[in-house]
Amino acid sequence: MQVWIVEYIYDDNGAARISTATIRAEDYDAARQFAANTAPATDFVMSLRPQSDEQFLGRTVIQVHEMTGKMVSDLPDPDIDHDDKDDGAN
Repeated sequence: MQVWIVEYIYDDNGAARISTATIRAEDYDAARQFAANTAPATDFVMSLRPQSDEQFLGRTVIQVHEMTGKMVSDLPDPDIDHDDKDDGAN
């Protein structure tokens, strides 16, 4: 049994919505079938991947916001430590 991460993107009365869930399934096909049958809307797009320590959940959310014109590129990159800012003072 493997854990799979599914991210749904769907329309909710004109608003782009994102939902993330975990699924336990034997293989990709079983996980995909379950994910499709339990989708939060009739029309949706989904991303399905095996769970990994290297995943960055939320990447799909950021991409959707960028595609819909919301500026999230100005948010700090979570992979960079922003506590060590060099402000020019010694």
